[in-house]
Amino acid sequence: MTIRNEKTLLLCVMRNEAPYILEWVAHHFALGIDDLLIFTNHCNDNTDKILDRLEVLMPHRVKHQPNPKVMFPDRGMWHIMALRYAGHFGRYRAADWLYVTDADEFLNLKNGITTLDELMDAVGSTDAISFTSVAFNSNGHKHASQELVTHRFTQTSTDFENAASTGNSSITAVKTLYRNTIVGPRRPHRPVTKNFSTSGAKWVNGSGVALGPSWTDGAGKAIDGNGTRDFAQLNHYSIKSAAEFLLKVDRGDAVNADRLGASQEYWANANRTGVTDKSGVGLSAAAQEMYEYFLSDPELRSLHEESFELRETQLSNILKTKGGEELAKTIGYFD
Repeated sequence: MTIRNEKTLLLCVMRNEAPYILEWVAHHFALGIDDLLIFTNHCNDNTDKILDRLEVLMPHRVKHQPNPKVMFPDRGMWHIMALRYAGHFGRYRAADWLYVTDADEFLNLKNGITTLDELMDAVGSTDAISFTSVAFNSNGHKHASQELVTHRFTQTSTDFENAASTGNSSITAVKTLYRNTIVGPRRPHRPVTKNFSTSGAKWVNGSGVALGPSWTDGAGKAIDGNGTRDFAQLNHYSIKSAAEFLLKVDRGDAVNADRLGASQEYWANANRTGVTDKSGVGLSAAAQEMYEYFLSDPELRSLHEESFELRETQLSNILKTKGGEELAKTIGYFD
């Protein structure tokens, strides 16, 4: 599948995301993503092994590489270095569209739209689409589970409708699908395009509404969550259950950064109560078929199932530490 016969490449930086990979890949392939280029570092839960096996099974659609920053630990930033390195790959240069996202983010097409082709029909001719991120809380889950992520978490941490009714904005981050011909540095949330408004190209939000020069020619990472999600939004499962959050804190945010240092505040903010949103629940028929294909491979299934065991062992070790036990108590893991 493609966007109107044009190739779409998804780029991602991962660390310790093994239990979620097969669901995430099947979901995005079913939407119309053609190709994956994924960079990992310091994984100990089978993430790298699962991606290597996917590459063996689907070499024309999956490419797994070590993040180049592993060779320069004191230089650069994990995401930025990976995106710069990506530009040297033939599959990157051959792609018509690029989409940078994370393993805890699922692109959610709405209002009967099921593929990127159908999304393009809905928003009209465009060269870039920025998808509003909608954060989901823990749904009260304490423990990890082998159930699909998109089944387990259906409660947001922001009430966009209430904000709209009271005249307040709900500013939230975006991720962007854009033509590879767009000029400017590629960043995790968007390309930075100082002269986009004079290029003749068009940039829209998830409702198909054109974004003006203040956005397109700047470097902003966030837009209002209201009025921007009619056709598509980005479901962001940043904390998942209390157990999975403890594992995330132990790992570090995304790629061993320091942003989760204030982990109690991170949890409290991400676990706020918003509204129920089931628009992205489960896998489509096409995605389910691909998910089952993945699990039909004995080696891939074994790696997937073992990943849960590896993470349970790691969780046990975390809870034996003073800091881990204190954080677990704070976020209600033992309640």
